[in-house]
Amino acid sequence: MSPLPDLREYLGRLFASSTTAKSPVSDPAGLTDEPPKPHFRTDNNSSNTLTLPDGRKLGYAQYGLLTGRPIFYLHGLPGSRLEGAGFDELALKLGARVIAVDRPGIGWSSPYPNRTLLDHPKDLEQLAKHLDLDHYGVLVRRTHCP
Repeated sequence: MSPLPDLREYLGRLFASSTTAKSPVSDPAGLTDEPPKPHFRTDNNSSNTLTLPDGRKLGYAQYGLLTGRPIFYLHGLPGSRLEGAGFDELALKLGARVIAVDRPGIGWSSPYPNRTLLDHPKDLEQLAKHLDLDHYGVLVRRTHCP
């Protein structure tokens, strides 16, 4: 007999005794027979690269509605284009197209050691041209530094 059912029962009682009647307890994560489902897409099927005019690669992924209103998502540090997956469901509901782009040297994007602050927007312009976008929004995740 597996100890898992006994452990599940014990932890269920433990969690139930430490909560009030206002917050019912379900099986704790990881103790069910079903494998947990991710809260967002964890595949690379939505990812691609663009070769820029100088030969560097620019990694990006698209989420939401591919015919929706385009929004470039720029991740903070640490991060990557895969963060945009968290917006997939919301973008579908709102009719948006989230295009999450890897910064230089991150994920599928080539390093660009001597870049300036204005070089990455030029890369985004190349990607917009490649994707035939006439207009788009930009969403930037700020990184907090202590």
